[in-house]
Amino acid sequence: MNSPRGGGLEDWRDWPQFVDDGSLLGFGHDPVSPVAERFGDTVRLTVNAEQSDSPVIELSVAELRHLLAGAERALADFLTVAADWASRHLPGHCAPVTAALARVLDLPSPAIPPGA
Repeated sequence: MNSPRGGGLEDWRDWPQFVDDGSLLGFGHDPVSPVAERFGDTVRLTVNAEQSDSPVIELSVAELRHLLAGAERALADFLTVAADWASRHLPGHCAPVTAALARVLDLPSPAIPPGA
């Protein structure tokens, strides 16, 4: 099972890899054992794989790809807003703060205004 480093936001790139290779993906946090499985063109998200009556969500691979693209856009937009905020409220620290956020989110750093 491909088990992310704790199922946090910083592990969002595990999902496109899961869609492409179809391996079992563990996500989330204890005390439950949530998993994502791919069955052909369908993805099943199980809240707790250790319980036979666990709630599940099923969606198409195409729908999951669409949701992941939206999540990536939202994260990139957040990073741009955070960089703008840092340029106004953390003068002299904007570049390292923005670079750190970009590293954690595994996204390219947005352009930093000169003097920020």
